[in-house]
Amino acid sequence: MKTGELIRSIRTSKGIKAKTIYDGLLSRSMYYKYESGLVETTAEFIALFEKQNNERTHYEEYRENLMTAFKQKNLNEVRLLEKKIERDYQSNQLVRFYNLKLVALAMKKHFGHHESILPERREVVHYLSRSKYWSHYEYELLADSIFMFDGSSLDKLLSDHEWFNNDDAQDIRMENLKVKVLCEAILLFIKTRRETQASLYFSILDHIEVAADNVYANGCKDFFKGLKVIEDGDYEQGIKMVSAAFALYQKLGMEELYREQVDILQALLKFRLQESTSHRQRKA
Repeated sequence: MKTGELIRSIRTSKGIKAKTIYDGLLSRSMYYKYESGLVETTAEFIALFEKQNNERTHYEEYRENLMTAFKQKNLNEVRLLEKKIERDYQSNQLVRFYNLKLVALAMKKHFGHHESILPERREVVHYLSRSKYWSHYEYELLADSIFMFDGSSLDKLLSDHEWFNNDDAQDIRMENLKVKVLCEAILLFIKTRRETQASLYFSILDHIEVAADNVYANGCKDFFKGLKVIEDGDYEQGIKMVSAAFALYQKLGMEELYREQVDILQALLKFRLQESTSHRQRKA
């Protein structure tokens, strides 16, 4: 298979229009010949990948800034980034920019509390539902957009998802993304009182294999094992397990993960305390 034929195969499988890639680079007749294997070109091929690399760099910067703004509840920054992402999407027509635009729009609505984020969630679900096996991108997209979901919609999306595959190659990034999505799912199911689903995903998380030296993934798994013990009623043992994970993070200087999981623990304990108080009031 010649270079152009390979590019065409990748492009069509990702649903990318030829104009998006070749605009300003090759004429229509030239890119047709190139993708048909009738001509080979080196300079244009290099320029093509330089263009794609620039787009990816912009995308990663937008995504990182968007996640930070959302975490900081900075609505003005979210609005500004949404406009930038929309502008670039109109120029490049890349699917990942379109999906990031959906996430930004949903974040803006989330802060406003007035508009439904159901249209954005439907489009994300439609994209993710096309494949039973996900790449890094699909897991990352769900992790970024999970705030759009309630317990029912997330359970429906994940019910037929295949978490395990036969690929023996070690992939630390994939391990981390799977663990992150599972952790987020468990928290959502707990908060929406879906004990059966929470228990199921606790089990899946426990069976996800990760490298022995993957501190992030192993730490998250240990932390959530502690949460599971707490959920099962053994607070003393659960807190001991969680504390062991925290001690490791502090020893290794993983302050961001430490603070994130402290917040999770505090929110969960507060949630359970409110539930207990409400239950006693109803009985009284």
